[in-house]
Amino acid sequence: MSAPLRIAVIGTGNFGALHAKTLAALPGAELIALVDPDTKRATELARNVGAKRVFASLDELIAAQVADGIVVATRADSHLPLATQAAKAGLHVLVEKPLANSAAEIRSFQESLGSTDTVLMVDHLCLFHSLIAPLAQRLRETGFRALNFTRHRPESIGRQFPLDHPIQLTMVHDLYLAAHLVHGAEPESLAALDSRNADGRVDMSWASLRWADGRTATFQCHMMLPEGSPSEGWDSLEAFGDGLHTKVVTNPAPWTWTESRTTWPVNLEIHADSGMLTMVWTRFLAACRGGTVPGGCRFEDALQVQIWIERLLRLCQPL
Repeated sequence: MSAPLRIAVIGTGNFGALHAKTLAALPGAELIALVDPDTKRATELARNVGAKRVFASLDELIAAQVADGIVVATRADSHLPLATQAAKAGLHVLVEKPLANSAAEIRSFQESLGSTDTVLMVDHLCLFHSLIAPLAQRLRETGFRALNFTRHRPESIGRQFPLDHPIQLTMVHDLYLAAHLVHGAEPESLAALDSRNADGRVDMSWASLRWADGRTATFQCHMMLPEGSPSEGWDSLEAFGDGLHTKVVTNPAPWTWTESRTTWPVNLEIHADSGMLTMVWTRFLAACRGGTVPGGCRFEDALQVQIWIERLLRLCQPL
């Protein structure tokens, strides 16, 4: 068997920690290092997950020559600069979403990097959901005429991210999936609306895409669920075709627990030892060993969806 690939996690916040815990359980990877300017936090996490070294910067990691690849799990505006630096140093790169804050940044990255033998992949979790992955495969085989996506989040999410539009914060996941289901075909038309609450913050958005062959996709994303709703909200996908109808509710998982009140112990399938993130790492490691980056997770896929997002944001009009 091939030796485990040595992977470093850049950023040790909540999602960086989840990446570290996932890597620690994967037989095909060795969690070689954690990188974070907050070395105290990184050192504490390293003790918990068994990471061998801690560095304060990507410069230090590259100089040490101990890693084969990295995952960038930092703030969005640092994703592409770190990915560029790592790729130019010959490291394979998995980047958390969003890849960048604008299509112009992604194009600039592609021009500056040019051709490279390193693997570049965007972590788009939802493509690997245990229900979505087989549904997507089936729809790509049978075809469809209409898709309807819903993604609803608690009102507290909007307060937590007041500067993020719902299209960027939540609808983005469904736009990625729609792009995957149409094999990257560009829509001939797009439409979008949003609505603001009493404080002036956008908390509801709707969008539609239509392709030249008549296929459509509609999207709803709201950040206004009341207190007591599942912490990660509600997600579903419904598809229609000639002689075809299917609907899947992906979030929360269909497992309830009732004592003083009913709860959903598992919302999104993001666990340290199974679920979507484990599948992302399995595919990334396979790509690093000569396989292909899965559709929907390539940098060109991220550019396409970012262009759609920017067009939709320009079209939005408050109700």
